[in-house]
Amino acid sequence: MPADKKGTMNRATRIIRSAVLGVTFAAGILAATASAQDIGQGTAGSPTTQQTSPPANPGTSITLGAGIGPRLETVFKPRTEQIYFSPFEIMNPSHIRPDLPMEIGSYKDLHLDMGFQSVGRFQALQQENVFIKGVHQKGLNPGIQDPFANLDFLATVPDKLDVYFDLYVASRPHPNTMYAHEGYILLKSLPGPFESGPLGKAFDYINVKVGGFDIDFGDGNYRRSNNAFVQRNPLITNPLVDPNVEELGGEVYSVKGPIYWLAGAGSGTTTEHFDYGAGASGHAKIWANPLPELRTSASVYYADLSGSPNANANEHSDLYAAERSGGALSSVFGGGDSPGQILPMSGDRIVAVQGDVTWNHWPFDVYANVGWTQDTNANGPLPGNPAERWIYGTIEPSYHITPAWYVAGRYGVAAAQAVHGVDTHGWVDRAEIGTGYWITEGILAKAEYVYEQYHDFHAGTGMVSGVDAAGRSPRFNGILVEVSFSF
Repeated sequence: MPADKKGTMNRATRIIRSAVLGVTFAAGILAATASAQDIGQGTAGSPTTQQTSPPANPGTSITLGAGIGPRLETVFKPRTEQIYFSPFEIMNPSHIRPDLPMEIGSYKDLHLDMGFQSVGRFQALQQENVFIKGVHQKGLNPGIQDPFANLDFLATVPDKLDVYFDLYVASRPHPNTMYAHEGYILLKSLPGPFESGPLGKAFDYINVKVGGFDIDFGDGNYRRSNNAFVQRNPLITNPLVDPNVEELGGEVYSVKGPIYWLAGAGSGTTTEHFDYGAGASGHAKIWANPLPELRTSASVYYADLSGSPNANANEHSDLYAAERSGGALSSVFGGGDSPGQILPMSGDRIVAVQGDVTWNHWPFDVYANVGWTQDTNANGPLPGNPAERWIYGTIEPSYHITPAWYVAGRYGVAAAQAVHGVDTHGWVDRAEIGTGYWITEGILAKAEYVYEQYHDFHAGTGMVSGVDAAGRSPRFNGILVEVSFSF
């Protein structure tokens, strides 16, 4: 692309980002004003949401900003409610990140809501014994990371239809570029006259999601950090092994229990592809609440893209191979989009299974998972079929000292059974301990200590997740601080 066109596109991107941030800061100023007015009027107690009176003729009117006032009146008050990081009521496939609290308009029975999240981090990390392709990597200075932001929109016809899309205003993979993340339609019923027919009756038991979205594999998606969407995560980093991928496709899932199920098919990649020989992906999940305070789930995923001539290039499953949403660590182990994460495989012919458990019993909440994944043809169309196999697990307990203050820990381990076709007993672990405080209902401050190390990788295993693992025992440790804002 010519330099002048690139410059024009970059300037346009900066203008859009500046406009988004300007609106956000304006909303913050209005929120502070509303909060000050509340204090001056002597209001107190737990946050409440005021209901907007319906228009006199809801069939023809347009309402703009109906939910802005109530939200601004509560967003700057301290958290007093007992809220878990993964409340069971939000853990369903409809919207993995459902926090869009501000209604910005309505038309007839259509409601438009938005959400905005931003995050900034400071890190003081040090690394040792880190080599990449034989080149020793130096230590790191402390410093402030690039800030990131998300912008979300949800159009809803209640009990009928949802249309959702979100944008990464800035992210680790693209710190200076705004780009789309998810965009999909969630169908909860059929319009007339089909609603009364046999197919329409099926929607009494199912919902259908179609578009580009994060597939529902495991329960970690409901609490992981996704770019600037971080307030469902009690800690700052994501788990050591963090399955997450956005694909083009569809999901059908049940809405009546006690045992729920989901089945989905996707492109196997994050973008469209039409190469002959490249297959699709499929995934399935079941979940239930065997006890009122306990949720369990089991997930499976399969994709085969090894027949594509572009396998190992731009066509491979990213369930484990990359993180489009970026990671919370910067510059360790050579940097990149998700430094410090274990990325088990190239994702050409992959099968994965994972089991998850969530226990919510105030003031405790505990999340844990265990999974296994295998790529039986990491070479794709190239000669040979080297396999890669990993088993992994995470446990993540949290204790709420008050509704606004908590402490949390996480321990994750990933054990390699084979890397690049070479059997191995190497393993990697990460330990984290941290605390968080809700300064206001929409501002969360976190701090944590993190330690990660490779163990027992022998000669022949080569590079593992971007670093030379054989005989090196690379490791890092240090402090992270994060402040996030959400409305």
